[in-house]
Amino acid sequence: MKRFFLYIIILYGGLLLAGCRNETEPPAPPPTPTPQPRAEAERTVIVYMAADNTLSIAVREDTTEMAKGKDQIPEGANFIIYLDDKQHKPAIYELTRESGITLWKEYDEEMCSTNADVMLGVLKEIEQYFPARHYGITLWSHATGWAPERKSQRRKTFGQDKDNGATANEMEIPVLRSVLEQLPKFDYLFFDACFMQCIEVAYELRNVADFMVGSPAEIPGPGAPYHKIVGALCEGNPQGIIQGYASEYPLDNTPYTGVLLSCIDCSKLDALAEATGQFLTPFYMERKDPGTFGFQYYCTDLDKYTYQFDMHTIMWRLLSAAEQAENYTAWMEAFDQAVPLRTLSSTYQWYANTVSPPYASTAGQVKVQDPEHYGGVSMFVPLNAYNGYGWNEDFKNTSWYKAAGWEQTGW
Repeated sequence: MKRFFLYIIILYGGLLLAGCRNETEPPAPPPTPTPQPRAEAERTVIVYMAADNTLSIAVREDTTEMAKGKDQIPEGANFIIYLDDKQHKPAIYELTRESGITLWKEYDEEMCSTNADVMLGVLKEIEQYFPARHYGITLWSHATGWAPERKSQRRKTFGQDKDNGATANEMEIPVLRSVLEQLPKFDYLFFDACFMQCIEVAYELRNVADFMVGSPAEIPGPGAPYHKIVGALCEGNPQGIIQGYASEYPLDNTPYTGVLLSCIDCSKLDALAEATGQFLTPFYMERKDPGTFGFQYYCTDLDKYTYQFDMHTIMWRLLSAAEQAENYTAWMEAFDQAVPLRTLSSTYQWYANTVSPPYASTAGQVKVQDPEHYGGVSMFVPLNAYNGYGWNEDFKNTSWYKAAGWEQTGW
């Protein structure tokens, strides 16, 4: 992802001097105008950039792209950016067709943008002053999916504030849900962050947004090409977000030769959980471990993260036997409704630092091994290999664990 320092030119009006003022007295400062809520818009787009970390260097590129795409903002849309990076105090900016990016508010003190109270306060303030009939939100930062933070491993769920090793602050997914559910339901939730398109995250957040867009794997270093998707963000168009994002990759003369993306229809997740429990959990009853042969890896770095596998390829491998064909067809119907759009590059590749040989080349290029059964959503499965890591135990605390029938298996 990308980092960037915004250069905002603030024009100060001249001070009117009182004719009979005592010249030894300092001039009174001009009054600060009280901001007034805008008239209700059709949609307010929020880009929440938790960038007080190693991604601070990427801010300039992304915000430059947003400014470049300003002409895509339609009448009746607000485009609001919250930015917290290493170089500046947290601030809220507004992007308009007429003025580009302008400063709307700078906070007096440093804040931890992955703190629930801070995030809720910022989003409530944006909701108050930029009301709309519809809302869409982009969450921009480091991320690694559902697994909760542990002091012994460097894991990040969503977001990272102050990248200083073990003391970095990160937001676990149930906490993120508790913030977002106090706001009007979003049309879409777009994660411009790695690993967030996993079924465990989507199910936890199913009631806070209609659609969820993101990647089950690492995203390219430059992240989303905002100059190509400002319009789609303003229109609440998940397909446009994905198509614009995917069109940027592969790029010539860069290592980022692809991006894996999908769109989840959150209203269909309960049906998918039921179908998954019906057809998947029998393979794991009594703590069986059928292995992971043929599963598509999105991560192999056990020192930092769980293994992450493609949900569709898991189900295909387990249900591909002839006697399971009807079960696979039934499950696939539920999956197609819940994940109506998934895309991968024509090379079937993406760049990853967390996938090692033989699953990736030495250059970090990873290839989807079974494009026909690529699903664009990752899923955790309990494994004996996780003994000692605590992930099997952590999994029990997810909403998906209960909804998809895992508690019946003994895992």
